[in-house]
Amino acid sequence: MKFENSSDPVSVSSDDGDAMVPGNEARDVAKKEAKATGKPVTIRHAVTDKVLATVKPEKTKQPKAAKAAAKKGKTVKKAKPVKKTAANRTAAKKPAAKRDDAAPSGMTAELVKLALRACGVTPAQLNEHSKWKGAPWKWFFSNPKKTGVADRFGYKLKVERNGRAVTYFLTAK
Repeated sequence: MKFENSSDPVSVSSDDGDAMVPGNEARDVAKKEAKATGKPVTIRHAVTDKVLATVKPEKTKQPKAAKAAAKKGKTVKKAKPVKKTAANRTAAKKPAAKRDDAAPSGMTAELVKLALRACGVTPAQLNEHSKWKGAPWKWFFSNPKKTGVADRFGYKLKVERNGRAVTYFLTAK
């Protein structure tokens, strides 16, 4: 498809989002977006999503100091961009909320007390005692990611089924 000569819509995609524009305006819109973001912008067919063109941002000109130094035969060191590493990303985030991993707190503590009883706890009782309606209770207690209450706080989960009735029991390991 020769989109430059067509008024059929095409998709102009960048990291910031997508826009549907007429084909004859697409390249201009993509150039503006690439210049603004400094990243490549893709022009795609609106129906098939086939890549029609990729518009890269224009290269920036050398600063005057670098040009003057080049005339004198000297080199000006460029500042190296900071690489995005896991350490940089975690340093920029807010510190995690402090919590005592030895014992549950808040609503979780109340639900654990119910499950520690000799008669255990049913999903209906959990719904009644918490504000979390329709929560996946088995996942809440134990899951493959080891983020459940039993996994984090050292309990053992036992699930008993009697027909459709389910009861959760927690015991200390």
